[in-house]
Amino acid sequence: MRRILVAAAFTIVLQAFATPAEGLAQGRFDPRRQARFMIDANLAYTLITGDAGDSINGGPGIEAAALYQLADIPLRLGGGAGYSRHGIQDAGGSANRYEVFAVADLLLFSEETEMIPYIQGRVGWMQLANNIDEVSTTISGLEFAALVGVDMPVAENISIDVSGQFGWFTGGDLVVDGVSDPGTSRSASIFSIRAGAFFFF
Repeated sequence: MRRILVAAAFTIVLQAFATPAEGLAQGRFDPRRQARFMIDANLAYTLITGDAGDSINGGPGIEAAALYQLADIPLRLGGGAGYSRHGIQDAGGSANRYEVFAVADLLLFSEETEMIPYIQGRVGWMQLANNIDEVSTTISGLEFAALVGVDMPVAENISIDVSGQFGWFTGGDLVVDGVSDPGTSRSASIFSIRAGAFFFF
């Protein structure tokens, strides 16, 4: 089931790249020439696999980042935070995923189209936390991710943002009711599909 969802996510992203964007925005600022500040806000659906996510279902989430478009350079730099909520297989309750991260977007635009594909690299901190039968468990660690997306303008200061992400999580030891359990470090792979908008200022 997870493989089907991941395949569907990448299909949607590829379809976005094939969607014509000419004529979507008239008078939009040219990211090849102008520096701008922007907010990127997204809804997401995330799958977590591997040791740290083998009993966690896919779940919905939100994410927001503030970025700055450099002048005359196809690069955006910034940082943000995200949250997603996941059901736990064969158990009641749910798991919460929190993340903060730094990002860099490399724009792959063409002079002949308004649509702007981009590649994003990110590094950050992530935590998975759950509470089952009144036992609180958390695991925290570094997250690294690569993202492929497309910026599709719909107005002078707004663009639709559709993307797919693949990430890696390297966690420390589990913390159970506030006490670290040595030798229980775990890792995970993270797959996300995101849809939202860029707001330029």
